[in-house]
Amino acid sequence: MLLIERYLIAEVRRPLIAVVCVLSFIFASYTAAHYLADALSETLGMQMIALMVVFRTLIALEVLIPVALYASVVIGLGRLYNDQEMTVLGAVGISSVRVYWAILLLALPVALVVGVLSLLGRPWAYQQAYQAEARAHVEIPLERLRAEHFYVDSQTGRMILAQKVDNQRGLLHGVLIYQHAGGVTHLIKARQAQQLPRGQRSGEARLILHNGIAYLLDRAGSHDRILRFGELSLRLSQPQPVVGYKRKAASTVALARSASPAELAELQWRLSRPLTTVLLALFGVPLSRTAPRRGRFSKVLLAALVYALIYNASGLAKTWVEHGVVGAVPGIWWIDAVMLVALVAFISHDSQWRRRSRA
Repeated sequence: MLLIERYLIAEVRRPLIAVVCVLSFIFASYTAAHYLADALSETLGMQMIALMVVFRTLIALEVLIPVALYASVVIGLGRLYNDQEMTVLGAVGISSVRVYWAILLLALPVALVVGVLSLLGRPWAYQQAYQAEARAHVEIPLERLRAEHFYVDSQTGRMILAQKVDNQRGLLHGVLIYQHAGGVTHLIKARQAQQLPRGQRSGEARLILHNGIAYLLDRAGSHDRILRFGELSLRLSQPQPVVGYKRKAASTVALARSASPAELAELQWRLSRPLTTVLLALFGVPLSRTAPRRGRFSKVLLAALVYALIYNASGLAKTWVEHGVVGAVPGIWWIDAVMLVALVAFISHDSQWRRRSRA
């Protein structure tokens, strides 16, 4: 690698890590704020929230890293244009092709990292996130329940109220349970309740209620029932299997074997991330070009608008494939094809402009 390429790569690489960290922090903060709403309703604990933030941030890295590289190219090369260093390089015969080549050398290893995250990290993180959410909605957090405060499960709609909570013995006293399912409202009052450990074979969680009464109210008719019990075993919902039911958590190999349009869109999205990373980085080269003394950040707003257009177009293309509007070809690849054509046009225009300048 020649000295000029090393210099250009170093100038772009310098802000890259900082931009990745800032974007990851912003995304993690937004995600944590979203899950804190569940924490307030006692659905998730702080440990579970921390895990969910880690999983969601890991998933987002396949998008955040390309954005960070794209922004670093615009900022790094923008400084060189602002300080007229790029003008000097052009005057001594350094062509724009070498600038693109230097950015390509930096983008390739970054694209490799993004590819690993997209093909392997994305399904693994989604699987862990789905399983964690399922466990949180199945197991009642007795250790976090507070007396005379409603516990609300946003997924099942179940509400639990206890007059007293004995955390040491794992008991609830003066329990009221409300749930609506299948057109029937279940209202259960019990003197005491205790959650049994999850069965090793069935994987189910059960809540044992003692000395109470259950009201089954049929909203569609008059089939209401009243049940008095000494002991009632309430089966809590079993978590849904993840692999095979959630395409975002399915392995890349499994997606490749499927003919479903939705799974095809997911597969193409994963495969396109490395290529999009390289194209975005190269796209930052012409967008970084600024007039001297205009400021290194003068093109940041334009670059942000261009990225927003590309990202929204990619999401739209993925949706079209999911709903069968567009087939496997062109699939979502037409976005990358348009970017590639635009890059070739930019490079060709730069080469012709430099030839005319020298003439």
